[in-house]
Amino acid sequence: MSVGKVPDGWRTAVITPLFKKGASTLPSNYRPISLTSIFSKLMERVIALDLVSYLKKYGRIAKEQHGFLARRLTTSNPLESLNDWTINVDNKQHQPVAYVNFAKPFDSVSHNKLLLKLSG
Repeated sequence: MSVGKVPDGWRTAVITPLFKKGASTLPSNYRPISLTSIFSKLMERVIALDLVSYLKKYGRIAKEQHGFLARRLTTSNPLESLNDWTINVDNKQHQPVAYVNFAKPFDSVSHNKLLLKLSG
């Protein structure tokens, strides 16, 4: 990090296909797993911890953020939401709710249109 350069060996990976489900003859039923350098993984972890620490220190992570944080799970968010809704119902207050599903966003997007938009 002190020289501002990542060693070439840290930028290479061995890609291994991991079977998900369905017919094993279809390439779309596999997902790629990248086997990278242990030193690269350690450096990524150090950077990620420093970044999260910085974001927390300066209040840049919303209290509603649950995924990818220590001691906060994506399953704890619905429980906290249910608690908030219950309090608002008891206090006869309105509770706006928005549900967003990001599951497989690139499977539902026209890749040709996406590439056209990205190129212009």
